[in-house]
Amino acid sequence: MREGDPDDLPPGSGWRAEVARRWASELRKTSFLPLDRVDVEKSLADLLDQVLAALDDRATAVEVGRVVGDRLVEIHATGEDSLSVSLRILQDALLADDVEVDVLLSVLTEIAAGYSAADRENILTQQETLNKALVMSKLRADRELKASEARFREVFTSTPIGVAISDLEGKFLQVNPAFGQVLGYRADDLAPMTIDRLFHPEDAEYLSASYRELIEGGSARRINDRKRLVRADGEAAWCYLGVSVLRGADGAPSGVVTMVEDITELHLLQDRFQHQALHDALTGLPNRGFFHTRLEAALVNLPRDARLALYQLGLDGFELINDGLGYPVGDQLIRTVARRLEHLVEDEEALVARFGGTEFALLVWEQDGTPGVPEMTQRINELLAEPVYVGDRGIAASASIGVVQRGVAEADAPNMLWAADVALRRAEAAGKRQWELFDPDLAPEEREESQLAAIMPGGLELGEFDVVYRPQRRLPGRELCTLEAEFRWDTAEFGVIEHADCVRLAERSGVTLLLRDWLLQTAWQQLAEWHADGHRVRLSVSLSPNQGRDPDLAAVVHKVLDSSELDPRWLRLCMPIAAISEDDEARENLRHLASRGIQASLHDFTGSPGELRLLREMPVDSVRLSHDIVRMVHEAETPDVPEIQALRGLIPLMNGVVLGVDHVGSEEQLALWRDIGCAVAAGPHLGNPLLSFDVPDHLAAA
Repeated sequence: MREGDPDDLPPGSGWRAEVARRWASELRKTSFLPLDRVDVEKSLADLLDQVLAALDDRATAVEVGRVVGDRLVEIHATGEDSLSVSLRILQDALLADDVEVDVLLSVLTEIAAGYSAADRENILTQQETLNKALVMSKLRADRELKASEARFREVFTSTPIGVAISDLEGKFLQVNPAFGQVLGYRADDLAPMTIDRLFHPEDAEYLSASYRELIEGGSARRINDRKRLVRADGEAAWCYLGVSVLRGADGAPSGVVTMVEDITELHLLQDRFQHQALHDALTGLPNRGFFHTRLEAALVNLPRDARLALYQLGLDGFELINDGLGYPVGDQLIRTVARRLEHLVEDEEALVARFGGTEFALLVWEQDGTPGVPEMTQRINELLAEPVYVGDRGIAASASIGVVQRGVAEADAPNMLWAADVALRRAEAAGKRQWELFDPDLAPEEREESQLAAIMPGGLELGEFDVVYRPQRRLPGRELCTLEAEFRWDTAEFGVIEHADCVRLAERSGVTLLLRDWLLQTAWQQLAEWHADGHRVRLSVSLSPNQGRDPDLAAVVHKVLDSSELDPRWLRLCMPIAAISEDDEARENLRHLASRGIQASLHDFTGSPGELRLLREMPVDSVRLSHDIVRMVHEAETPDVPEIQALRGLIPLMNGVVLGVDHVGSEEQLALWRDIGCAVAAGPHLGNPLLSFDVPDHLAAA
C-alpha cells in the first residue's frame, strides 16, 4: 500500500487514478473496449481498490480474483494479451517493500484463475447462443423452404401463363396445366417430347440458336420475344416467350424454364389495326402514308437506272354524284374506280393507292412495253368512262391527271409527290379530263407559291398585312370618286405580295374569309377617321367568288358597319358576276346589303346576254369589265376593230348601269376608254395604290 493515498481517492487524481489510466491504455491496445474511456478507468480503479483490499486480507483473494476476472471479461478485455497486460500492470503498481511477495503472487494467481474461468464461461455461453441461433435458423430455413415450395406449386399450377421446365437437351421435365392448354397438349403427350418439336418451322432456326446461346452463357441472359409455336392440331399459335436458364448450387446450368402466353388474338388484332392504318377503309387500297413508304422503298431497291412514273388522279365533278344521287352511290363509284385502276396495271410493276376523297395515285415502273404517259392517261380515262350501273342509271367518271417521271438515281419521294400534286392542280385548272406533265422549269415558282399559301395564315396573325387604296377616277374629268381597298403583304422572305396574288393565295390556304373580314373592318375604320377629318370619299371593296357567296357575308358587313356611325352609303361592295350568276346565296347577299343602302357593283363583266339580263334584275349601279376584255382592247391595232365597236354598242344595252375599267396604263388607253363611254377608270396611269398614312395628304391635294 502506498502511504499517503487515501482509500476514497477518486479516479482521475493521484496514484490510483494514474494506475487506472495506464491499465486502461494498455488494455485498449490488446482488445476493443466498447465502453468510453471514463467508464473503463472508473471500473479499473474500483478493481484496483478490491485488489488492494485483498492484499490486506488474504482470505478474500479467491473472491477478489473471481470478481476482477469476471469484470475484465465483462468489459471485453479478452484479447490474447489482455490477461498478461493486466497482471503486469498490477504487479508493477503493487510490488513494494511493505507488500509480501507471496501474498501479491497469490492474489495475482487468483485473478488469473478467475479471468480464465470467466473467459471459458463466456466462450461457452457464446457457443451455446450460436448453436441455438444455428438451430433456429435451420428450422426457419426449413419452414421457409417448405412454404416457398408450396407457393411455387400453387403458382405453377394455377397461373394462366404456360410454364415448362426442361433439361439442357430440351426434354420436358415438368409442365403446368396452362402450358398444355395454350398448345392443346396433355402432360403425358409432352413427356417424351423435346421443346424444339413445338417451334414453328419459320421460327425454328432462330429459337434453337437462341436456346443454345442462352445455355452456353452467351451475351443474352434471357429470351423475351414474340414467336410462333405449333399447337397439337398443327395450327400456329402466336406466343409471348420468356425463357431463362435454371442453375444449380455451383452456378452451372441445370435446366431451362420456358413461359408462354397465347397472344394470337392480340397479334391478329394488331395486324388488323396495322392494315387499317395503312389502307383506305372504303377501297382497301394503300393510303397516302403507305404509298409514301412504298415509294421510298422502291427508290432504294430498284436499279439505279430504272425510271418511275407517278400518276395522281382527281375525279372530275364528283360532288355532283354525291349531291345528286347520294353518298352510297358515290362510294360504289369510288370502289369501282379502285378496282378498274388495279385491273389497268395488273400486268405492270405498279402500285395503286387512294389518297383520300376523290384522289388516287398510280406508281409505275416504266420498262419495255410499259405504255407511255399519253397512252396511259388515255387508257385511264377510257376505263373510267365505262358506265357503272346503279339500278337503271349508268354513271361514268373522268379524271384530271398530274404526272411526274423520275429516274430512280435522281428522285426522292417527297419531291415526287409534291410534283405530281402540282401537275394535278394545273390539269384541273385546264378543265375536265385533262392531264399535265410536271414542268421542272416551273418548280421554283410552284414551290414558292405553295410556301406562301402555307405561311399566309401566320402572316395575317403576325400583322404582316396592310390595306392599300387604289384611286378610282370619274371620267372625263379624272376627279377622285372612290378608293378601292386592296391587300398588300410584306413578307420577310419573299418581298411584297400584291393584291391579286394575295387573293389567289388566300383561296389556296383557306383564309379567304378571314382576310375579307379583316380588310372590311380595317378599311371601314380608316374611312371613318378620314371622314372625321373632313375628307369625303367612298370606299370600294371587291370580293372573290367564295367571299361573295359566303352565307355569313351580310352578317359580317352589318357588324362592320355598326362599328362606326358612318353612313353605309359610303361603302361600295363589288361582287363577282360569276358568283351572282350561278349562286342564289350570293344574289340574296347582294339584295340584302343593297337594301341597307350599300352601293353594289359587279366585276369581271363580259357583256354576255345573261349578264345584261342580270343587270336588270339586280340592284347594281356599275360594272367593271373583265381583265381579258381590257387586255384585248389595249392590244387592238386600231380603235375601229369589231371588238371595240361591239363595246361601244354595249353601253346603251346596260339599262343605265355605269361601265368601269381597270388597268389603264397610259394616256392613249385612257382616251380610248373615254371615247368608248366608260365613266370610271383606274390603273397605274391614274394613280398607284396608296398606303393608309398617305391617303389624307392625297385627299387634301385632290
